[in-house]
Amino acid sequence: MLFVVIFISAALLWSIVNNFRLKKDVRGIKASLQKIKSIDTNMRLTTSTFDTDVASLANALNEILDQQKVILVENERMNREFRQGITNISHDLRTPLTSASGYIGLIKSDKVAETKKLEYLNIVESRLKSLANLMSELFDYMQMVEGKVEFELEAVDICHLVREEVVSFYDALVQGSFKVAVDIPEQPLQLITNRAQLQRVIQNLIGNVLKHGVEYFSVNVSTTGVMTFTNKVAAVEGFDVERIFDRFYTADTSRHRQKTGLGLAITKLLVEKMGGEIRAELDGDMLSIAVTVQVR
Repeated sequence: MLFVVIFISAALLWSIVNNFRLKKDVRGIKASLQKIKSIDTNMRLTTSTFDTDVASLANALNEILDQQKVILVENERMNREFRQGITNISHDLRTPLTSASGYIGLIKSDKVAETKKLEYLNIVESRLKSLANLMSELFDYMQMVEGKVEFELEAVDICHLVREEVVSFYDALVQGSFKVAVDIPEQPLQLITNRAQLQRVIQNLIGNVLKHGVEYFSVNVSTTGVMTFTNKVAAVEGFDVERIFDRFYTADTSRHRQKTGLGLAITKLLVEKMGGEIRAELDGDMLSIAVTVQVR
């Protein structure tokens, strides 16, 4: 009987002590969480408990804190990118408007010759076209992000389409002092896609070469339907190929002239909307952008 009483008393004492330690550990975890919440810190939860459940809880909370930190860092990066993008867009919208307004003032002046007024009028028209293109690019991006763009699929000869677009840009490439290399199969290569949107993808990619590339441009179409556009990059330093399809990203801010940084972001959305894949690689000063589509 005495043995039973002693055993029960010892078990009760152990339970009280263990419960006290458990509460102490929980209070410690709570205090640490409050400290982490009140001051922005990378501190992690620690505990000296022998209770495996409490230790598991602390580890699980540390994983959540680590994930939260990653999310916060990414959100801050995106917010900085967004703020910079808004600043760039505001500048790019204001520039043609300010220029057009200045030339309109000259056109209205009695001191300017009529021949000059016609020249200034053409400049105003050019500035307004630039503004319209910027607004159209912004509108298109928002439409695609919100899923409001629908594509009708059809059979398209990708070789003919790429060849057609290269020809349409050829004079501009030559005027830009580009050495042009083309490797496109002669035989038709059919795929199921939307012709107008695939045409826009090709135009965006070649247009990007004209804006940011120098000296060399090549286009290759493989028998499996992969289109690869390669050009020499004007300024490799600071060029982040991992961010090339990010919205508002402009590799060389010193060359930032009347563009939103949405061109390749729109291109990526278009390719993915059509069920394809787009990727970019930088080898030295050569940038290659490959678009993969499904061949029928």
